[in-house]
Amino acid sequence: MSQGASNVVILGKSNKQTGPEQWAGEISPASEHLIMRAWEDYLTAEAEEPQVRDIVANSWKRCSAIGIDPQRPGSCAILETVEFERRLRGSKVLLNAASDILEEANTLFEGTGSMLLLTDVDGVILRAIGDTKTIDAGHDINLVVGADWSENKAGTNGIGTTLASHRPVLIYGPEHFCSLTKNWTCVGSPVRHPLSGEILGLVDMSGRKCTFQQQHLAFAVMVARRIETVLTVHFEIERRKLLEYSAQMTRGSWSDGVVIVDRFGKVLSTDEQAPRLLALRATHGERLSASLNAERPLLRPKGDGRSFDLSVSAEYGIDADNVMPVHHQGELIGAVIIAPRTAPAVATALKQSRAFDPIVTGCATVLDTIQRARRLAAYQAPVLIEGETGVGKELFARAIHDASPCASGPFVAFNCGAVSRDLIATELFGYVKGAFTGAATTGNIGRFERANHGTLCLDEIGELPLDLQPFLLRVLEEGTVYRVGDATPHPVKVRLIAMTNRDLREEVEKGRFRRDLLYRLNVSTLRVPPLRKRQGDAVLLAQHFLDQLSKKHGFGLRRFAPDVLDLFKTYGWPGNIRELRNAVESALLLCDTPVIGRGWLPDAILEDHAAQAAPAQPVATQPIFMPPGPMAYEATGYPPGIATPRGSDLRAMDKAHILSVLERYQWNISLSAGALGIARSTLYRRMQAYGIDMHR
Repeated sequence: MSQGASNVVILGKSNKQTGPEQWAGEISPASEHLIMRAWEDYLTAEAEEPQVRDIVANSWKRCSAIGIDPQRPGSCAILETVEFERRLRGSKVLLNAASDILEEANTLFEGTGSMLLLTDVDGVILRAIGDTKTIDAGHDINLVVGADWSENKAGTNGIGTTLASHRPVLIYGPEHFCSLTKNWTCVGSPVRHPLSGEILGLVDMSGRKCTFQQQHLAFAVMVARRIETVLTVHFEIERRKLLEYSAQMTRGSWSDGVVIVDRFGKVLSTDEQAPRLLALRATHGERLSASLNAERPLLRPKGDGRSFDLSVSAEYGIDADNVMPVHHQGELIGAVIIAPRTAPAVATALKQSRAFDPIVTGCATVLDTIQRARRLAAYQAPVLIEGETGVGKELFARAIHDASPCASGPFVAFNCGAVSRDLIATELFGYVKGAFTGAATTGNIGRFERANHGTLCLDEIGELPLDLQPFLLRVLEEGTVYRVGDATPHPVKVRLIAMTNRDLREEVEKGRFRRDLLYRLNVSTLRVPPLRKRQGDAVLLAQHFLDQLSKKHGFGLRRFAPDVLDLFKTYGWPGNIRELRNAVESALLLCDTPVIGRGWLPDAILEDHAAQAAPAQPVATQPIFMPPGPMAYEATGYPPGIATPRGSDLRAMDKAHILSVLERYQWNISLSAGALGIARSTLYRRMQAYGIDMHR
């Protein structure tokens, strides 16, 4: 190490050192010159070993080995929006833990010439706070949110070299490998998992080298430690929740082995049977043993933080049928792994664990409803599900059944409003031979008996005739069914789930529903909010349905244009989720391009948007005519000679817009349809509806 370099910092030679580097002395022009000379000599091969600190020399060697261009402008990689959002989801716990700490620190940085960065475990910058001018200056070297500052992408720097060396690191200006970053100084400190010690991310403090102060490294380390303290509390709470959920999942007499892992795939606990049963299926017993001893993850979490990647788990004797993910408040916190002795138990357990997966939401109210439903599923009490038509009450009913102890039993659904009054009794309770004219000679069992040892789901319970309600009440209270025309009781053990879009309390007051039956049904009530009250769910569900339906119909990758997603956010969705799914499927089937524009949406959505955008009063009492010419077209949005329509006349607006596009493309139907974002057939249909001459 050169004399000049030693004036910068003192760093122990041992690779086992894990503490932060210590500042020792002042930077001088001579020392900076020596570091720059060492860099130039190394790049020109005049020196085989860089004459700088060991940690810097080792980093320069790594950069040279992978071909880093020393003239590159800082980071050469800024993530695309989709990938960056995936990173944010995968680092949600880290971001939440750091949020308050970073906000508190932000007030201290203005005017200091420094910025504080939080990165993920790969060196991608997730957040940046601090001095505004310094943050702006960071754009010159791509020191911005979304940029990858690992050594592979940015050479020697405080972020990448900290992650490569697994300890706090100071990189002073000329010690950077890339020339354009040599005017900066940065210090990094890893943020570790408080239990396993695994690096989860990194805190970095950066600024122009002239602003560097010796306490910067200590400050970065302090911030990292404070984040780790918050994480300690979070993971302890998460661990307790995981064990509670796991106990519910594995309730009963299990003959299979059970392993519980956290969100990182690390083993929290295992019973005596699991190692032996998994070893019978594992291809690498020694790796399985090491993972069960918590030395390495048994499962690998995906980068999105929502699920586990099982592609490498087969060597441990684990496949998808063995893994039951555990979610808390809509977030993956771990999994229960079943080491199977018998396949049916695994299948049932898997079904129970994934019961609520089909309910896609990011809404806190719906997540709370899911948690409530999950708790109710463990018991046999009746459940009343309330909500408007199309909100997904059926999904909740099916999920409660699948998560319940009777998940292996039948799920029988019946719509009380879809059958004539005369047939409801025989459908529900069955009948015997000769019970009525036209009855089957062998009789027939009803829905209650078909649902024995399972769940009976009665939709539109408010439509049940008043004179039949006492019979339903008797079945619920006595657990026996009398078939029509028969006096013999038939015992049934059925979990009842009732659904309604009516206010049954109001129906009781109007004398259309029995009060005692209402009390018997709503032992526990779930209210599913309409889609218009589920903030953000319209877009989330639209994208979910688009992916799902694209696979169903054999399409490739499809996506919505940004303005379509904006329409989904503002539309009221009177038909709720059912209307949204139909709108997505219709647009998908009609659109012949990878990007689905607003022209493919149902007219109801477009008309609603136009109505909201139109002024409450007409903008003029008379049609406004502009003189012909390009300026008139640019000013009004309509071709020369076309009157601007009244704001309240939506059909006139639409017709005028179509005419303007047709004029622009000289009545070429293909070009006009493309500009409007609709199919040629749709354009023909609208022209015909508006009386526009198609043969002009």
